[in-house]
Amino acid sequence: MKIFFGKTLIAFAIAGAGFNSVQAQQVPADEPVMNEQQLDQAAGQIAAAAQPQVSDPGLDLAQLIQDFEASPQGRAFVDNDSLFYTVATATVMVKPESREWGNARVMAYKEAMIEAQANYIRFLGLSVKTESVKKMFSDPSNMPSFSAGDLRSANKLAALFDKAVAVAGGKLDQQLDEMGINPEEFRAAPAEKRAKLFERSVAQTTVSRGRGDLTGIIPVKTFEAFNEQGDHAVAVAVVASPRFRQFVHDVIESKGDVAADPSKASAQPLRDLLRANPLALIDDFGIRRMYDEQGYPVLISFGQSSNPYRGSDFQQRADNRELSFISARAESFANFANLFKASGMVNEAVTQRTNRTNTGVAIAEGQDVTLSEEATTEIVRTINNEISSRGSVSDLAGTRELFRWTQNHPMHGHEINGVVFIWHPRSEQQARSLRNFKPQQTQQATQQRPRTTGQGGTSQSRDLMSADDF
Repeated sequence: MKIFFGKTLIAFAIAGAGFNSVQAQQVPADEPVMNEQQLDQAAGQIAAAAQPQVSDPGLDLAQLIQDFEASPQGRAFVDNDSLFYTVATATVMVKPESREWGNARVMAYKEAMIEAQANYIRFLGLSVKTESVKKMFSDPSNMPSFSAGDLRSANKLAALFDKAVAVAGGKLDQQLDEMGINPEEFRAAPAEKRAKLFERSVAQTTVSRGRGDLTGIIPVKTFEAFNEQGDHAVAVAVVASPRFRQFVHDVIESKGDVAADPSKASAQPLRDLLRANPLALIDDFGIRRMYDEQGYPVLISFGQSSNPYRGSDFQQRADNRELSFISARAESFANFANLFKASGMVNEAVTQRTNRTNTGVAIAEGQDVTLSEEATTEIVRTINNEISSRGSVSDLAGTRELFRWTQNHPMHGHEINGVVFIWHPRSEQQARSLRNFKPQQTQQATQQRPRTTGQGGTSQSRDLMSADDF
């Protein structure tokens, strides 16, 4: 009666009829009659409509990338035949509820960057080996059977098992239970034999290997998408070109002797430009080439890390924040190493196999033997994909911290700490000048500054010197 009542309500809802009360025993004659299958389908549709729709961040990310590549800025990369352009994606492995979500997000961008580097290695050239095998086997005479001797042996084994159970006093049952085997089912299980009667299979294994120089590959754009359940997907677009690789080579060899290009000069100081939108720093990863107010080419490296501490203790929060800044600084330096001198390797093995098998089965229960065939189809794919990249740089002079920042993630509230490092050609010259400085034989008077003490607050030194002094 309850099922009839519920389906009657569904029928009323679909027909669009309004009613004030419904009697379980009566169905109005003017309502359309629906069969059981239609009512079940309608119930399923209503239940599906009641479920909240959850978007797929992977699809949203693909649309975001497509929109960028269709824009004038994106088409300048995509349609340029003189450079290599690719995009790679990755997902954040943990939910925002995790204390380490911010760091997992950083590693997702790192994974996407490694995938993009692998695409570049594949573009440079791969060594590929593949092997395909087809196999067919048929032998109906393999159908298993039980001889009279087998049946007698099975009966003797069953009797022996019963005696063993009686002697062991339940210990055997206990051991079978520990192995996840029901003792009653084990004793009642009939004897069984199996043999392959027919097999048809096809398999292919492809092994790809590649190694390449990753120097000069630079990210130009990062993307991120997320859904209502906190799933995040990220992507990195990278570019490589002979011209930019030449620029990187010149930076290494010039020791800071790089000319400015006034036509590309920034309208405002880079520190002010990058700090103008603090929340935008959360989405900045990797390294970029920019130009300062005089038109000097500079390298801006972004690093960030999250602070997992959520308590109220000031010292613990400050300690974890400092550790977060150290991790962000390491990430920033890693960007320089990967840009100036890096190499990578790709090893990938993919095996795909489809198999269809007919198996003969003989089951003996007492003196009765039953013969049957079982058909199975199996589709298997195994993948072993390993990508590695290494970067190094020696004697990197002229890099300094432009500024550091702290922001709470606007959606999930995680504290994100970041640093922005800059390499400037004039800074490299200054660094080398200081490093190679040879003091003259002169004496200068020193002045001691008074030490301040007192209540808590802030203070800073007087502006006793200016940049012109250097």
